[in-house]
Amino acid sequence: MLKNLIDGLAGRLKKNAHEEEAPHHEAGPEPLDTIILPPPEEEEPVDLPATLGFVSHQPVMDRQQRVVAYDFFVRQGKRNIEAGKQQEFDRLLLATLHNMDIFRLLAYRRAFVHIAMTSLDDPQLRGMPAGSVIFVLEPLPGMEVAEHMLRQLDELQKLGLRFALEPAAYDQNMLSPGLQADLFSRVDFMVLDFAGPSTRVLAPILDQLPKRYPGARWLARNVGTAEDLDVCLRGPGNNRFALFHGPFVTTAHALEGGKVDTNQTRVLQIMRLLRTSADPKEVEAQFKLDSVLLFKLLRFINSPIHGLSRKVQTIEETLLLLGRETLFKWLSMLLFTSRKEDGTAVALLEKSLIRARFMEKLGGYRGNKLEAEHLFLTGMFSLLDVLLNQPFPDVLDPLELPLTVREAVVEGKGIFSPHLSLAMACEQGDNPQIEALARVLDFDLDLANQYYLDAVVWAQVVLRDSEVHNNVEAV
Repeated sequence: MLKNLIDGLAGRLKKNAHEEEAPHHEAGPEPLDTIILPPPEEEEPVDLPATLGFVSHQPVMDRQQRVVAYDFFVRQGKRNIEAGKQQEFDRLLLATLHNMDIFRLLAYRRAFVHIAMTSLDDPQLRGMPAGSVIFVLEPLPGMEVAEHMLRQLDELQKLGLRFALEPAAYDQNMLSPGLQADLFSRVDFMVLDFAGPSTRVLAPILDQLPKRYPGARWLARNVGTAEDLDVCLRGPGNNRFALFHGPFVTTAHALEGGKVDTNQTRVLQIMRLLRTSADPKEVEAQFKLDSVLLFKLLRFINSPIHGLSRKVQTIEETLLLLGRETLFKWLSMLLFTSRKEDGTAVALLEKSLIRARFMEKLGGYRGNKLEAEHLFLTGMFSLLDVLLNQPFPDVLDPLELPLTVREAVVEGKGIFSPHLSLAMACEQGDNPQIEALARVLDFDLDLANQYYLDAVVWAQVVLRDSEVHNNVEAV
């Protein structure tokens, strides 16, 4: 699909009105009004559960790869719900988001929430924070967009609510050309899904929509690789892309050429000194070589979230008040923030902080403080290979981490491996895996859900207090 996409963006797949029609869709995108959507999967409809359990919330980034929003959806069961039950499903989704108290998260981020076009009359929409939520409107099979839906959109927009949709999901049978223009002009974002078939991916870019609605901003969804991201950022029409969602951040090279930044090398050296019980003066001497690193560390340590009775001013004070293990833990943040204007590194930091805090809370639930500390380190270092563009175990060898941490991060085994796997399943919204791992850890699913959201909010607070936060006002 990517080759087709690149070729299409380069103009090689464009069709001219006088050219012969291509015999197969892979030879070029069909015009927008003849997009052929894949038939819905023939699955047995499922009964709606009493609760949706774990609602996935995955990061959405801006062009600088800074996390500015989250995409909320339920992966399991979404496609095999009877049409008559879709509104009930959406009501349950909105109620679950209320119960999760996502309003805390939306103090720092925006939210894309997926609902059906037929759920515009749900009164819970009016209870969502205007300006912070963008509803992604999804069509139902056989649905026709009617005038009353446009009136509902107008009423909700007057309340400050905003909307997005995937143009390729709306075929010609769902709405007339006139209604199509009216509907598309009402949305704030248009969605391009990289996980869809190539025809659906290419058509919105290569056909009429960008010319017809030049003011629309685009969300590239399910961007899987750094190569896909590069197409969005550098291909024809790249200025239309404002936001990006998908696992590409963990496949991108944070550092060009695989070279570790000088400041990161110094942080790694300080962390080695702490692990080898070096004299505090030796540790402080390393910070004196770079006063900016010391400033950033003290800003982390003195964050209100730590609840220190007084601010610490030196490394010696920090070691005295917090100890080597805690200082080591917070030094890991500097690995992600030592490079200037590196949105990818900050995105990896946020993901690492969420994993670390979530795993720490899982360990702390049963009262084992040391285990909780080591679980934090496991989450914090789980993306270090991506950040430093060096493979495991090379990047971890000099740090002399506890064996339990190393086994989970490097080999994917050991007593901490299920905790790390659960954190990663939560990121991906993999409900079956979440449920299976929660059973392995003998952990209540609802509590795990709450812990994960708490970790997401906690990470935002840490970044804000440490002045490593992102501007979401443009979303």
